[in-house]
This record gives sequence, C-alpha cells and structure tokens, in this order.
Amino acid sequence: MRRTGITYLTLLAAGTLGALWVAPHLEDPASVLAALLPTWAGAYLAWTAYRSERLEAAAVQSPAAVADRLATAVRREWEAEAEVRRLAEPYPLPVGWRDADRDLAEASGPGRLAGRDDELATVFTDRVPTRRLLVLGDPGSGKTLLLVRLLLALLDRRQEGEPVPVLFPLASWDPTALDLRGWMERRLVQDHPELAAPAPEPYGQVTLARMLLERRLVLPVLDGFDELPARAGAMALHRINAALPYGCGMVLSSRPGEYRAALQPRSGVPARLAGLAGIHLEALDGEDVAAYLRRDAGGSDTPAARRWAPVARALGTAAPVGRALTSPLMVSLARTVYNPRPDEGHEVLPNPGDLVWLRTRTAVEHHLLDAFVDAAYRPHPHRPRRWTAAQARPALAFLARHMERGLDGVAEVAWWKLRHAVPAALPRVLAGVLLGMAGWLLEGTVMELSHRFTSGAVPTDWEQRGGLGVVAAGICGGLVCGLAAGLAITLLCVLAAAPDDLPELVFNRLADGGSLALVGMIISGFAFGGRPSLRRPSHWDRRALLTGAAAALCYVAAFGNACGTASALLYGVTAAAVGTDGVLADPARPVARVRWHWTTRGVCRGLLVGTLLGGSIVLEGLLSPVLSGDPDKEYIAPPDPLAALGAGAQVGAVFTVSCLLVHALRAVPVDLGASVDGRALLANDRRTLGTCVLTAAVVGAVVIGIQGWCAVLGGSTRVWGAQATGGHLWMFAVGLIPALLTGLAIGIRQSEWGHYLVARCYLALRPRLPYDLMTFLADAHERGVLRRVGAVHQFRHIELQHRLAGAGTRSEGSGG
Repeated sequence: MRRTGITYLTLLAAGTLGALWVAPHLEDPASVLAALLPTWAGAYLAWTAYRSERLEAAAVQSPAAVADRLATAVRREWEAEAEVRRLAEPYPLPVGWRDADRDLAEASGPGRLAGRDDELATVFTDRVPTRRLLVLGDPGSGKTLLLVRLLLALLDRRQEGEPVPVLFPLASWDPTALDLRGWMERRLVQDHPELAAPAPEPYGQVTLARMLLERRLVLPVLDGFDELPARAGAMALHRINAALPYGCGMVLSSRPGEYRAALQPRSGVPARLAGLAGIHLEALDGEDVAAYLRRDAGGSDTPAARRWAPVARALGTAAPVGRALTSPLMVSLARTVYNPRPDEGHEVLPNPGDLVWLRTRTAVEHHLLDAFVDAAYRPHPHRPRRWTAAQARPALAFLARHMERGLDGVAEVAWWKLRHAVPAALPRVLAGVLLGMAGWLLEGTVMELSHRFTSGAVPTDWEQRGGLGVVAAGICGGLVCGLAAGLAITLLCVLAAAPDDLPELVFNRLADGGSLALVGMIISGFAFGGRPSLRRPSHWDRRALLTGAAAALCYVAAFGNACGTASALLYGVTAAAVGTDGVLADPARPVARVRWHWTTRGVCRGLLVGTLLGGSIVLEGLLSPVLSGDPDKEYIAPPDPLAALGAGAQVGAVFTVSCLLVHALRAVPVDLGASVDGRALLANDRRTLGTCVLTAAVVGAVVIGIQGWCAVLGGSTRVWGAQATGGHLWMFAVGLIPALLTGLAIGIRQSEWGHYLVARCYLALRPRLPYDLMTFLADAHERGVLRRVGAVHQFRHIELQHRLAGAGTRSEGSGG
C-alpha cells in the first residue's frame, strides 16, 4: 500500500506540475487553477476509499493467526540464542530439581514435581494443572538456561491457536511505575514491533500485543524476579497478581531469598500467587560435571581432557573448587576458559589445575569471572579478532556500570538507549547547528541559482539567509535546538558580511534566531502537544518569555526603532502559553518507517498556526509606520497594507504546511516477520529519516509552490525572498526549502538514529565504547559475553555484570 501511495502521489504531482507549466502560455491561466482545485479533492477521496479497503482486508486476521506468527518469531529468536550459548554442546548440562518449600509455593507436594534434564516441559504440562510454576535457584544455578529449554520444548508441543510462551526479563521492569500487563505489552512491541499495529475493530482500540495478552494467548515466562530492587519485591508480587490472576498460566524464576523476602514485607499486606507450584534447582553432581568437562574437551582420552584430572578429584568434595563447580554458570565459565575450541590446541590455554590451589569458593568464582573475558577474546586461528581482551574489557565495564546505575531505567544494552549516557542537551545543540547550517546553505544556494539562471532576479543576500533552518531546529528540538541554530547562522552571516555593518547584522540575526526558534516551538506544540488550550500564567514557559523579550531588545538594537518587537513579544507569549517541545518519539524502542496520520484536529491546529504566524506579519506591516517612524522603509514586513497581507498569507501558508507535516508524519515499527537484530532495527530507523525528507519534500514543494504560483497570478512581485521575474518554476524550488528542512527536522526528531550517532561519537571520543558499536555488541554476543533478548542485549549473567561493573569502578578509582 505504501508503494501504491507513493506512485499515486507522484503521478498526481507530476500532472499538477505539468498543468501549471502550461498555464502561463494560455490566455486564461486562472482557468487552469480552477480546474485543478476539485481534482485534488477527488484524488483524496479516491485514495481514502482505497486505503480503507486495504486496511479492512488486513484487519480480518484473527488473534490465533497473530499468535501463530508470534510463535514462529519467538522460536527463531531463541533457537539462534541457544546455538550461540552452545546449550546442546556437547550435550545439555544435566540439571535436577526438587519440590520447592510449601511456604514459597502452595501447590507443591513432596516429590510430585521432582525431575531432571528435559522433563520440565512434561512436569509443567502434566503435573501442574494450573500451569503456574515457580522456578527457584541459587545464583548461577541455571534458571535462565532451564527456562530457555522449557520455552523451546513448549513451542515444540504447541498447537495452532494455543498460547505462545514468551520470555520476559524482569530486570527491565519497574513495578512502581508500570503495571505488569502494560510493561509486557511494551516488551512485545519492542521485540516484535508489528504487534504495535491496531487490533481488528471487534477487539477494541488496542494494539495487537494487548489483544494477545487480554485473550490469554501469551504464556509469560518471567525471568529474574531477584533482579528487581529489593524494596519493590512486594509491590511486584501485587502487580503480578493483578495482571495474572488465578487461571492465567505463567512461569516465574527467582532466587529463594529474594522471593521469600517479597512474601514477607516489613510493611503492608503480603501478596501470594494463587495456585503456584514450585521447584528448586539442585546443585550439579560432581561426576556429571567431570564427565561434561571431559566430553567438552574432546573425550576422556584426549590430552585436553586429562588436564582436568586434579579438578575431577576435587569435585563432589568440600574443596573450594568442588563447591564452586556445582553451578551451571561456573561450569560454563570453566569450559570456556580452559577447554579448546575446534581447531585450537590446548597448549596455549591456562591449566585448570590452578583452580585447585585457590583457597575459597568465592576466590574460584571471581577467578573464573575475571578470566572469562580473556578467554572469550583470545585469538583463534580461523576467526578474525577486531578487539583484544584489553580493548574489550573497558567497553564492557562501561556498559555494566551504565546498567548498574540505571541511567536508562533498565538492565539492558540497547543502542537506542545510549542517549542517556550523554549530556541531555548535546543532541539538541548538534541538531540545531546542523539544521541551521543546512538552512543557510539551502536558502542561499537556491537564491544564487535563481539569480544566475533567470532574468531579472536580484543578487543573493547571504547575510539574510537561514531563518527557515532556525524554524526547523525549533520543530526538531525545542528552544535549545532553535537557539543553537540561530547562533550558528549568526556566525555564518558574520563571516559573509561587510565589516562596516557588523553590529547591526549581529543584533538582527540574533533577534531573528530567537523569534524563529519560538516559531518552531509554536509549530511543534500545536502539532504534537497535549495542551491545545491556553495554560494558566503560573504554568507558562518562562524560557520562552525571556527569549521573546531578548529578541525584541535585539531588534531595537539592530534597527534603532521598535520594528520586530511586536512579533517577537507575540511569539514569546504564544510559545509560553501554548507551545511546548512536543512529544518526542518513544525512547523505549526505535522506529522503522513513517505513516500518514491525518486528523481533523491536526488540520485545524495547522490552519490556526498559519493564521497566527501570518497574522503577526500583517500586524508588523500595519504598525510599521508607527514602529519605525519611516512609512517608506521596509523592516520586518512591507508597510503597504495589501503587500503586508500578501506577505502574511505566504508566511502563514508555509508554516501551515510545516505544522501539518509535523502532525501527519508519525513513526511506526517494523514487521513481525523481520529480524529483531539490533543492526536491522538501526538500518530501519535510519531509513526513517530519508523517508521523512523525501515525503515532506514532495508534498511541501508542491503545496507551497502552488501557493507561490497563485500569489504571482494575483500580482505579487516577491515570494519568500524570490523575485517573481525568476519564473514560475522557481516558486516550487523556493517551496522546496522549507519542505526539505521540515522533513529533516521530523526525521531527526522521530528517529533514534541521530541520538545514537551522537552518543556513539561522544563515547568513542571519551573513550568509553568502540565507534562501531553494533559490530562490537554482535561480536560480544557471538563470543558468549552478552545474550540477546529480543532486540536488546544483556550480560550473560548478572554476576558477570556485577563483576565487570565493580572492576571498572576500581580501575577508574585507581586511575583517578
């Protein structure tokens, strides 16, 4: 439908431009305009009917069909993750469990749920009639790995239309801020973004993700209850009870101590999950661990396997290494550190016998955690290595500290959340400088081409260019962004100006920068803001008021009179009372493309913005003789009433189009069947910016160009700084400038790629992270340092994250 819409719009625009091209050569050009006006209305109705039919056809999908597609995506995701984690190499590590204590899980019974290895799916489906299971285990006992095996087994047994098991890492949930169902909906949309689409009409005004949750077509596998803050444990249980009452299936994993503490809060009413059966993972058997490590080393008779002899004798005893290697985490670390990979000799590897000489279990665990990064990044004969362990460790330590401190609110590594690791104003300042410079160059270039290739055009006045870039910056990032653009343009204009009028030029450009930054805020506020009505004076944005007052004073200093003060003060009051920085794109997830989002309220707000901002120009023109004291000199607007009305109409038309584009171009996520790899989401997000620019350029140039063409037919001699003698086609070229800048502002505003680019450069210069961060994260995932959960990454285990974060803090402290 998008391709059809682009083709339809292109043909319509081409036909309109062709008609306008021919019109000046006819005896009655106005008849062409009269014939074109009803054409656009009919074209809009035809497109609306086509789009409605296609949407209705797409809406017939049933919840069961959506669940089946989700099951396919979840299976593909976790099968790839299991391969990276080598869960089946050389075979799944034997894990056993017993029934949990009755005070933790009321539906448990003596020996009823005990089992081993791959029996958990059978236990869950055959011995737990409520389909509500609690998995308890000590740190590193393999809870997450067991849940992954359970999830894949349940997917193998699942029939069409049945609930889909989905793993939700609870480390990214804040139970004090979000209810569980709302958080699960956000996670589903983030990891499978097609679920953000609206559900079919019979299921209400909800997303597909919410529809699946409400119809119990998702079986939540909640991993890591113990990773929630201790103070939030009791609240989390209440939230889980409210979202998943008795009758809703679920799986929950936790450490016993943290779960027991949540059941016995110091204050408030304790919450218990009704109908919950529980199992407790047991320590690994020493003989099983010895056999597993030898088999992973190639077999008991290989030289690499014989190196484990001292450790094997200590397994199953009270020795420190024997007690440490009872958890799947430590066994997995040990195999990575001491066992060779395919085509790798054991001669260059450390000797596992060194573990026997460590005196405490904690020392063994810390030794394995510290050696794991070196082992993951050691050279391999058939695998290129871009980063050494010494280069990777500081980056991993920074990511671990970033997650520990909760700068982004969750314990995840996601490229679109690195924006929290840089100063908040930096992306807006850089975006403002970029948009300001782009606006100055675009305006000046188009005016220069008009002067060189058309007859009768005036030379380019480079010292007066760039105002539309400031407006775009205000749309993109509010007042900070707009003022940064204004300062950048002032510097460019100073470099292009003659020295004798430098003070007046500086004051004039600063005044224009402040006023137009407020214009961008007003457009953004009307297009996106949630307050269409006036605020109370006590809630006004004082920064906007101060900016309007400062711009008015700069106009006085530049012109030596009161010209410009009326519009500057009007913009300041309007931006303070109504305008906001708007609603930015949801920082919880990236975007993939944009769609049209027309509403009657949005159109009315766009017309209101155009009337208000165009009216300010008319006001300046009518008051020009009074404000300047010279009725024959033009400052902000022409003093002639008719000319002022024409200038106001042109300004209002451009800002109306900008407001409508900001309102109509909305970000949407990618398809469910697409890869949720971070690099794929980054590429989709980056393409959003190009789509915004292209769409805005086509629509804006046509609409603004037609408006300029009509103004010329009505007798206007000047359209947006371009002489009418430049020809009718130059009206469309001039209209292309605000359209391109508006599209660029919308793209930067709604996509996370720009914020990620700033964060990547900022952290690489510090230095904190590699510049090629996506490749680094993918490489760390392939090496087993990180695990991928949907579109984000987490450390392989919380203990590894804590260890890296602590090591990074110690190294920073010693270095300081």
